[in-house]
Amino acid sequence: MTVNVPTPEEIRTWSATVSVVDAGRCFGAGRNLSYDLARQGAFPCPVLRLGRRLVVTRAALLQALGEPTGATDGGAP
Repeated sequence: MTVNVPTPEEIRTWSATVSVVDAGRCFGAGRNLSYDLARQGAFPCPVLRLGRRLVVTRAALLQALGEPTGATDGGAP
């Protein structure tokens, strides 16, 4: 089974939080590996627990991939 790895441009269109499975696809990991890494605390970016769901923020995902997030610094010089 092959994992469809999304492009950074596609990731930027996703909602502010994405499932750990979708985030795992960005690293070439399947469903089981994504959940295993999250449980072990070894996922490549921070994982948040929202109730029963495990999610990753889009910004953290892009940062882990080495992509600019597009976030501003609040106008600091």
